[in-house]
Amino acid sequence: MIQITKPLIKKIIPFDADRDWEIGISWTGSRACANRVIIYDNETNALVYDRKALSYVLRHTIPARTLTNGRRYVMQAQVFNEADEPSPLSDRTLFYTFGTPDFYFENLPDNAVIENSSFTASVHYYSPDWEDMGKCVFYLYDASKKLLRESGEMTGGALSYAYQGLDNNTAYFIRCAGVTANGMELDTGYVGITVKYENPNVYARIYATPVPSQGCIQVASNLVIIQYNGTDSFEYIDGMIDLRDKTLYYDSGFLIRDDFTLLLRGKNLWQTAQLLKMRNGSEELTLSSRIYNDKTLRFRLLVPGGAGSCLLYSAPQTFDNTDILTVAVRRKNNVYQLKVFTEIYGAPQGDLWYGTERPDRSLTHDNDDWIDTEGTTYMVGRDSYAARLDAAEPLHTLLNDLWLGGD
Repeated sequence: MIQITKPLIKKIIPFDADRDWEIGISWTGSRACANRVIIYDNETNALVYDRKALSYVLRHTIPARTLTNGRRYVMQAQVFNEADEPSPLSDRTLFYTFGTPDFYFENLPDNAVIENSSFTASVHYYSPDWEDMGKCVFYLYDASKKLLRESGEMTGGALSYAYQGLDNNTAYFIRCAGVTANGMELDTGYVGITVKYENPNVYARIYATPVPSQGCIQVASNLVIIQYNGTDSFEYIDGMIDLRDKTLYYDSGFLIRDDFTLLLRGKNLWQTAQLLKMRNGSEELTLSSRIYNDKTLRFRLLVPGGAGSCLLYSAPQTFDNTDILTVAVRRKNNVYQLKVFTEIYGAPQGDLWYGTERPDRSLTHDNDDWIDTEGTTYMVGRDSYAARLDAAEPLHTLLNDLWLGGD
């Protein structure tokens, strides 16, 4: 028998066993006309695949669903020359199979129109086999897909990046490519965005006036500092003023005559209440909120009287009191808009979750617990439940009790 050298299996990155996957083989010697791949389960050492492929190309396709995702396997390869003489088996190679994770931009605005010169893009990542994210890179391209800049490698679960300095009335492509902890490659693909925003108007300008007699320049703007004139005292917590069970009044110092955008940002907003009232003579604006029977909340903007009379409702909202909300009220050409943005504040360390999908990484800490059940994913605060570990179901339970046991 003619001596044939031992082949080598090229690097195998983790792949999805529910799809066809091609394995590369390398070797030196006479021309090969066939190859054979053998795969064993790494835990049981059971043979799960053994097939010979007639091909002059040193590649071998593992058919979809031959293997099972979420497991480790060991592979060996062998080649055959034109006389059908086999080579020695290659060295054993360990590899993993994982279901393809979800990996996509999750916070693109409607029609991918960015209304600012900066945009923080967030990527949703979810692995059905709990494969941890390793590292990723964010890219920015022009309309012809020429690379303009990249973020550099980001690790530690960082799945967001601020694109800054975007030019107005310009089309771009954004993209994120990553790799899991065990080497599975991920890519969002090229996603087109259009940047279109309004240039600052007269109310944002700064005016400079020379004062020759004093040898200086006087600088002025349209910013107005308003002063609360009441007697109540207020606390600031995490940069926010605490208005629980209190009302804050401003009754002088500024006047809004034309178009405007008002941003009300805060938390602990899950309530039925009147949140804000603005009045200018006979014209009035009221922003309120209401919790409905279906456990959703809507914000309501009431602008009564005159040509601008209107009543606007936000889309139904569901959020936790720890979440930070921004309620935006805008008037342009006497037409009003109402929009709500939610910033998930984060779950306290040690919380419990239950549902169909593991909670987003940004909401959990290392020792948070997640229980897979049927239904939506929910958080149970660590201070609001009692846990029992017993073979029998407890006779007396309270709301949010947790029982682990049974058959």
